[in-house]
Amino acid sequence: MNNVFSKNNELSPSDLPGILRYVRLFRRQTFFIGIDEDLTQTDIFPSVLKEIAVLDSLNIRICLFFYRCKEDVFSLVHLGDHFKLSDVDESFEFNQLKLKESHLETESDKAHLTEVIKQSFENQTLCLITPEGHSINFENHRVFETLCQSTQVHKLILLSMNECPVINGEPLTNISANELKENLLEGTAKQLPPWFLSYSHLAIQAIEQKIERVHLLNCNIHNALLNELFDKVGIGTMIHSNKYEIIREAGMNDVQAIYNLTKNSVKRDALLNRPIDAINERISDYRVYEIDGSIVACTCIHYFKDEHSVEIGSVFVQPYYNGRGIGRKLVNDACIKAEKKGYHSAYVLTVNASKFFQLKCGFTQAEYEELPKERQLKYNENKRNSFVLKKNLT
Repeated sequence: MNNVFSKNNELSPSDLPGILRYVRLFRRQTFFIGIDEDLTQTDIFPSVLKEIAVLDSLNIRICLFFYRCKEDVFSLVHLGDHFKLSDVDESFEFNQLKLKESHLETESDKAHLTEVIKQSFENQTLCLITPEGHSINFENHRVFETLCQSTQVHKLILLSMNECPVINGEPLTNISANELKENLLEGTAKQLPPWFLSYSHLAIQAIEQKIERVHLLNCNIHNALLNELFDKVGIGTMIHSNKYEIIREAGMNDVQAIYNLTKNSVKRDALLNRPIDAINERISDYRVYEIDGSIVACTCIHYFKDEHSVEIGSVFVQPYYNGRGIGRKLVNDACIKAEKKGYHSAYVLTVNASKFFQLKCGFTQAEYEELPKERQLKYNENKRNSFVLKKNLT
């Protein structure tokens, strides 16, 4: 499962415009990157450091640390004097901050620690945080709370060899902190691996300290760090504080994006040709699926008020995002919206996606005569021999 998942997410030259967008976005942002000490004993470790060196070269502010997770307890650990980032990349300069437990106790010590980290960023050097002496417990000493006082932290990235969790057959690529809290209290937690439960509690603590996003990555996947950061879907699990992935009503500013989405499918005869003017006229009937601010899928709801039914059409997902449940979520969202408005049934007309609507969305085969009268006329005009599918909403 994870091998196929990672293969589908390897970056390609066509992804360059999107990558450059993220480069501009990340520049001067602050990333806290933690590396599981077990990872340092593998052949993967040098390549992971090289990925971090790439981020450093992009003028991203990096605080690097090493951690241990044993029996649900996270600790800041020291790798020893033999560790040298310069062995990986000669231009990889860093300022090593040796942290004592006393630095996390008094307000004056915390203020000094904050200034040291700020100075490191002003000098544009990576900050390596290590404990002086024995390891430091993250939770007991409120490490994140102290470190977050030094700067706005945009991302906490934890690198390990744990595979991305799978729920109901789909990789858990992103989830909000609030939703994660609910899952930990409900039955869904039973589907989550034990390691993820430990990391979830730490991630929620980080989000509560205003860290915007937490990424949990499996570094057994080649270039996991770069793929996660420069791809909209990513290959690990992202826990976020804001709405990273949403379904919303389309607006006038979305017309061109929707047109671009649908025109590629028209060439494959999967959708009816809809000129941009037609989309513009009915823009309020469209629903779009956004990932990180970009529209990656859409659908359109046509209302037949007299017969209390709707048609769900123009369901299109960018090919890159197929297989992630996005189309199913859009269709279900449209059905819920129609039901709330008092409509009793939903129809879909499709040439080659009948299995998707039946197996994933709960539609069943219907007869042409069951369609609303107005839709029957258009059906005859189009002459596409579409399958007619129906779903009762009440």
